[in-house]
Amino acid sequence: MQKEKTKNLELSNWLPGKMMYELISFREIILDTIKVGAVHQCPGKELQNKILKESKRIISSIQHNVTQIAPDRSKAYIRQHQHGLVQLMDELAAMVDEDNLNTCQKNKNKEISSIINLLNQMVLDIQQYLPYYFDYDCAVPITTQKQLLVNIAENSSQILKNLEELHANNEIIIVLKHIFEHLNSSPGHFTFEQAIYLHDFFESLEIALNKSLPSLTMQGIIVLLVSLNFNHPYFYHSCCSHFNHELQKCESISEQYRLIHFFKKLIGQVFKTISIPYNRNLSNIDESLLRYIESEISYLKSIDSIAEDLSRGGILDSNFKVTFTVRQLAIFIHLQVEAGIITTQSPKSLHQYITKHYSSVEQDTISEKSFKNAYYGNIGKDVEKVIDKIVAMLAIAQEKY
Repeated sequence: MQKEKTKNLELSNWLPGKMMYELISFREIILDTIKVGAVHQCPGKELQNKILKESKRIISSIQHNVTQIAPDRSKAYIRQHQHGLVQLMDELAAMVDEDNLNTCQKNKNKEISSIINLLNQMVLDIQQYLPYYFDYDCAVPITTQKQLLVNIAENSSQILKNLEELHANNEIIIVLKHIFEHLNSSPGHFTFEQAIYLHDFFESLEIALNKSLPSLTMQGIIVLLVSLNFNHPYFYHSCCSHFNHELQKCESISEQYRLIHFFKKLIGQVFKTISIPYNRNLSNIDESLLRYIESEISYLKSIDSIAEDLSRGGILDSNFKVTFTVRQLAIFIHLQVEAGIITTQSPKSLHQYITKHYSSVEQDTISEKSFKNAYYGNIGKDVEKVIDKIVAMLAIAQEKY
């Protein structure tokens, strides 16, 4: 208490002329009102009126005072009052005892809630009348945080219900469900800017989904959320996971090139319908995704470049002809991996390399899909052909060495 008064007095001394920190006496009036209400089980009418009158006077005084000082000091002056009101709201919220249901506490809770609503309106007035000076990075009060979480739960529940009723893509439902869960379990308080953002986000999301369902694809939901400037980390990782999953389906590096450049075009052309991001402290979602896509493009180029360099240097033939069928070649390579002769962290990279640099007795070009199917498929009688070749290799080794 003493520390708070000292802080307030220091601010009062900093302000020029007769301008004072307006909340010192206001806080005392409020606490007196709550104390009187607790003793007499009803608030004093006179004190109630005094709070209302003082709140109006403070807003008027703040509006007048900002015209008397330089803009930088005006901003500090406004924000000190904004933060002071938020702190006062949190202080009062801590006095509410929802577990104690006796009449006295119920009346006290009701009175405190009424005062908190009044203080909240004062904060909203400052935001409305003095938006340039308002601190949008300030955390919202406890009561506002609770209401935001209720709103998130209600909105997300309705959206998921609509998605399930319209038999939307299951991947979309899972991604949105996890996004909503992350929002509802936010470790800290939302800021005032995030409160504004979340209102616009859910409103826009619901309208867009109602128009697009049930034909909306995962790529469609990615474009939609990028357009809503939703830069939540979970959404970013979901996008990267989806891109990677789609790339894994490609049968060749050239197909991956085409697909990754399609993703680049898709994200690069998104028009933002919400100007502010979900979290201003993080990179914009489109910029983050484009960086990820560029890194994937660089990776594909490096794989291609290494193979070309080896081929040009004579270290690697550009295309080895083998007497195996595709299935037999896949079995032969798989056996070498199992035996530890070939070591690889990425089976897909190995498949891509083999299909790019080997041709079989059946065909000059081996598709990655057919090789992959043979690699993991039922080996059948083809393994006998491979064993015959291995036995022949062993006989040569025994004879020569």
